[in-house]
Amino acid sequence: MNKDYIENFDDFSDKEEIKLISTKANTLKVLEERITKAKVEPMLIIIARDYRMNKSEMANEISKTFKGEKIVIRSSSTNEDCLKKSNAGHYTSVLDVDSSDTSNIISAIDIVLESYFSDMDDISEQQVLIQHQAVDVAYCGVLFTYDIQGQRPYYLINYDDTGSTDLVTSGRGGKTLWIARNIELSQLEEQWRNLIVAIDEIENIFKIPLDIEFAVNKNNEVIIFQARPLVANFSNIKNVQGTIKNFYGKIEDLKCEYKDIKSVIDGKNMMFSDMAFWNPSEIIGTSPRTLDYSLYRYIITSEAWNQGLVPMGYRQLNDELMYQIGIKPYISLDYSFYSLTPSKIDEKLATKLVEFYKKKLKKDTTAHDKIEFEIVYSNFDFNTENRTKELLDNGFSKEERQQILESLKELTVTNIKNHKQISESDNEDIKHLEKTRKHIVENDMESEDVNKIVEDILELLEDIRIYGTPQFTRQARMAFIARAFCSSLVDSGWFTKNEIDQFMKSIATVSSKFEQDYQKFSVGKMSRNEFNNKYGHLRSGTYDIRTDSYNQMVFRPAVGHNKVQKVKEEFEGLNSEKLKEALKSIGLDVTPKDFNLFLRTSIEGREFFKFEFTKSLSLVLDLIQMLGKLLDIDRKDLSWISAYDFKECFYLNNEQMGKKLNAIIVNNKKHYDKYLNAILPDVILDITSVSVIPVNEARPNFITSKKVEGEVVNLELETDEDLMDKIVMIPKADPGYEWIFTKGIKGFITKYGGVASHMAIRCAEFEIPAAIGCGEKIYDYASKINYMELDCANGIIKEGLQCEDLRALITQREGVNQYGDPTDVLEAAYIRFYELLGFIPQPASNHVKNVGKLFERQCDLLIVAGGGALPVKYYDRPHNEELQPYRDVMEEKLIKHCIGEGIPIIATCRGMQYMNVLFGGKLLYHPELKVERPRSVDHEVYLVEEDRTIWVNNFHKDVIPIDGLASCFKPLAIDRENQTIEAFGSDEMKVLALQWHPERKFETANALEETRKLVVNFIQKHIK
Repeated sequence: MNKDYIENFDDFSDKEEIKLISTKANTLKVLEERITKAKVEPMLIIIARDYRMNKSEMANEISKTFKGEKIVIRSSSTNEDCLKKSNAGHYTSVLDVDSSDTSNIISAIDIVLESYFSDMDDISEQQVLIQHQAVDVAYCGVLFTYDIQGQRPYYLINYDDTGSTDLVTSGRGGKTLWIARNIELSQLEEQWRNLIVAIDEIENIFKIPLDIEFAVNKNNEVIIFQARPLVANFSNIKNVQGTIKNFYGKIEDLKCEYKDIKSVIDGKNMMFSDMAFWNPSEIIGTSPRTLDYSLYRYIITSEAWNQGLVPMGYRQLNDELMYQIGIKPYISLDYSFYSLTPSKIDEKLATKLVEFYKKKLKKDTTAHDKIEFEIVYSNFDFNTENRTKELLDNGFSKEERQQILESLKELTVTNIKNHKQISESDNEDIKHLEKTRKHIVENDMESEDVNKIVEDILELLEDIRIYGTPQFTRQARMAFIARAFCSSLVDSGWFTKNEIDQFMKSIATVSSKFEQDYQKFSVGKMSRNEFNNKYGHLRSGTYDIRTDSYNQMVFRPAVGHNKVQKVKEEFEGLNSEKLKEALKSIGLDVTPKDFNLFLRTSIEGREFFKFEFTKSLSLVLDLIQMLGKLLDIDRKDLSWISAYDFKECFYLNNEQMGKKLNAIIVNNKKHYDKYLNAILPDVILDITSVSVIPVNEARPNFITSKKVEGEVVNLELETDEDLMDKIVMIPKADPGYEWIFTKGIKGFITKYGGVASHMAIRCAEFEIPAAIGCGEKIYDYASKINYMELDCANGIIKEGLQCEDLRALITQREGVNQYGDPTDVLEAAYIRFYELLGFIPQPASNHVKNVGKLFERQCDLLIVAGGGALPVKYYDRPHNEELQPYRDVMEEKLIKHCIGEGIPIIATCRGMQYMNVLFGGKLLYHPELKVERPRSVDHEVYLVEEDRTIWVNNFHKDVIPIDGLASCFKPLAIDRENQTIEAFGSDEMKVLALQWHPERKFETANALEETRKLVVNFIQKHIK
């Protein structure tokens, strides 16, 4: 559609068109004179020198020009919006200025000019832009004419449709849309068509990649606020005309792949989702390698997905469920909707239902990962009567609705009553897998016969496909029905959420057993071999050969480090009397006893069957690794082989097999690389979805009703990080991450995963607050947070309370290196704790001569660290501890300087004790306490002003007696049993002193948060 004005950056400066771009105001003036497809709001440009000579006169002129309407006072510096740098958002602009109030105008202009001084000494020739403020805005945002970083020919639009004109540019929100530059205008909705036409006109003026701020009003008029060179990573855009041409070919190939997939139901193209039903994005990722995808297809989505459902009373469909567009896996929504419809419903009505479901999803594509809960009627529960009323408003007759209800009820009751028998039969099948595994492990694991290994791989895969995954799909559907019942019991008011949560926690799954066994292993009551025999097959990527199984991972027993989960309480089930009434109300012919049993055993069964069939799958991956070693193929390269390729290798010798597989690896890697940077949506509605790609903001599935705050650890980036008391993020809710629940985590977030996913069940079981299936946008936002608030009750994920860019000096221990030279020593935990509060901590050396130099730059806080003893003169009795004379001198100077200058101080442990004795207080050396306080064991302290107790850690032996506090301080926390001061402070001196260590570990749940609140409250009170 558009000419691609993207050439060598070196050539841009020679273009005549480049000379049209200067400041924001001047560039808008150029556009105002040339564009016809959009408009620029009325504007005035003032020069700082002229304005400062006569502010009142200029303000009056502005007021007269804009006649009392709202205006925007905008920066227009020579240091922004130019070819070499954008400085976007660097200077201040002021919105909502009343043009009838000259004092407001002057104030706003002064604010803008003041912001120039951040990096300019002389601003006399700088401009300020005054514009009429746009009204009746339908949506607005920022548009990049190219994706320069990815070298991809797309328009990238970040926009907001709330009516605000600065939500996106201020970084506070907005939606995202990608549009391929070669799209036909006729394929675009009118709102985007008009915008792209306007942008095309601007591109024809400047002929370079642009960053454009825009709005579209309710009359569908396009308003341009700004147009500047897209300067980000210009070095990446040299010689890419060929790349862009190839990319257009790639987009067309993707469209062809989509068009070639036809439904066996009606012969038409289908709708696709990457997270519906068998959610591949959760299980194998959005860009799986060849082996991952092929294994998932081979054992589940080719046949087993439907084979397991048919005996339950669902419709038969002999076709594949999963397809690849490029390298992204998708689930057919048409097939999902059809196969989840009871077989007792006649074909005409079934296809009518499928069309209704598709129409419903189109209205809200964020439901694509929740189709069983929000789109499809796949079973009968306590909400079904109400949910199906919508059918009557969507072209269904009362008779059709009744047929649907009766079919759903019959299917559901039959499966509840037959569940025990079905499970027993499935259990017998799963034993066949164990028998095959045992034979292979005992006879073939040392084999060097490549043909025998291939034979074993194929035998295991066939076993899984026949005796494992159909059974698992059936058990998974049973578990879904159980979860739907539990959810609908709450929605319909029969039981509270807390009652259902208590029931869910009482269910003993594989995970709870794993937790117990891990604790046994940690204390030496279970050997590593015993642990591996049970759990060695698990891996963090169930289908990914590149990930280690638990057999291969290093597990360090962590006694005293892990929070021990609650032992399962005796819980007979949901109240029988209430359940009886509930079942009666919907005419479900099932006893409360059988119903309770079904709920419990179906949820347990799903986890058990998944646990069992993945044992065989893990063995397949082990055998493929064995094959790779014999053929000298690297483990990572094995991930490019398809499971289907092994059939073709069965009769080949070593040399032939190696040659064939290496050729396959090269071809598959080439195909993968071709499509790796292609942009594809979560949901494909039709062929236009390949070119117009919204980044949907998913609706996370929040688990529990708890609210927590904590440090965030992204396991993709920080694989070795200590997880205790952290909010942990992983992309996929994969069962191989089972080990996470042994680490005492505080919260859990995944990019992909449903409310009935493995990890959702685990989090409910262990009462861990979680947001499962956040989607790309929320997950990426959360990934940038260091300290997070996760409020599951209100569905909120946001940055926890933090300051911004504050600077702190922190004292250090005194030490000596191996050569006898003096050194400074500081625990990294201090840096991390205060960094998460928004500080940039700068260690102060004990050997600085000119202390005043440390305060030449901004200093918002002094942190007096702990560690070591004080000089003997400060104690009640002598000691032989190692002294730190340089540190003592330095800390005294720093403390007195900060108190004199009004700089707040937070002191910890030794630092707290030192401050007390410096101002006349007492200090006891290793006294015998009434109640012993062991090191690293938490104990309670009483908060004097708040009249409550909290738990704190303990890493000290010296104490301040309750009568030994310096008179200038007030007690904030005391150990009432031992009559010792645990924290003190002074509002006048701006001091907070803690005997415990906020930066070190706490054993007790929420203890760190309580201490953090004390510190945050102090900071908010004393640091502006």
